[in-house]
Amino acid sequence: MKSVAIMQFKTIKGFSLTELMIAMLLGLLVLGGVLGVFLANQTTSRVNASLSELQNTARIAFQLMSKDIRNAGFNGCGNPVQVTNVLNVAPAQPWATWNQGIRGFSSPLAAINGLTPAANTEAIRLMYAAGNSNSVQTHDAASAQFTVTTTPVVRASDIAMVCDDTLTAIFQVSAVNAVANTIEHTTAGAPLNCTQNFRFANPFVCATAAARTFPSTAMIMRFESVAWFVAPSSDDTSVKSLYRAALIGPNQVNEEVLFGVSNLQLRYMDGTTRQFSTANAVIDWGDIIAVSVTLTLDDAVLKDLNVSADVKSLNFLVTLRNRVG
Repeated sequence: MKSVAIMQFKTIKGFSLTELMIAMLLGLLVLGGVLGVFLANQTTSRVNASLSELQNTARIAFQLMSKDIRNAGFNGCGNPVQVTNVLNVAPAQPWATWNQGIRGFSSPLAAINGLTPAANTEAIRLMYAAGNSNSVQTHDAASAQFTVTTTPVVRASDIAMVCDDTLTAIFQVSAVNAVANTIEHTTAGAPLNCTQNFRFANPFVCATAAARTFPSTAMIMRFESVAWFVAPSSDDTSVKSLYRAALIGPNQVNEEVLFGVSNLQLRYMDGTTRQFSTANAVIDWGDIIAVSVTLTLDDAVLKDLNVSADVKSLNFLVTLRNRVG
């Protein structure tokens, strides 16, 4: 028994050096493949996460811009033809110059609310009645005072729109009484009003404007005027951003909506021809029924991401809801 055990022990052999080296090489090859797959998945995950974050932010920008475009020209009463604008800053201030609610601008662009837009980009300005509304109970044109049926939705110094089935007027609110539910539009309390008289005339002349009384069917809403454009970011001037200049009271405020946008291009659909054209080719802005928007992401925010050109461009089409049945 003892001799057999010794013989069995002596016949047991280990791996040779060559076998160990081959095994290690095969192991390294397998490990390298696993690491390659892991790193590739990690890179893909990082790219997808970065793109997802950009797309989520871009979606917010899309929703905001789409809302402004859809509402362009809306006044609450469906009468887009006759508009009296008594703001004495027009046409010196573009935000106060009514142009049927929509106006596009091709490159080169002038400064917008103190910011210089990026070269070779376009811009768009949109105007409409926004927010909640007040129904007019009475209007004393002589004393420039509306009495409304509920608590006023506008404040003193706000820019507002009042409309009925034949006329819309744009004016600055001079005073508001939330107890008596009154809204005033005098020139003394509202420096932007060139007159308190709203009768329509073409051309409109403040000095000779006549009084116009709005009926109890009239409606008052806040006036919104916004501009969308691309300019250097306030955080990093080497990177461009999409801006929205919005009206707060009687002043415009720049809002940096989407960081990392290098270009904004716009095309406008004519309701008669159903053809798209650039801003310079639009004959009548009152005929525009849709806007095609193309946003291009800045390479500066995509420098570590290997993405195709089509991923860098965001395209969407928005119709003006008050012009399309």
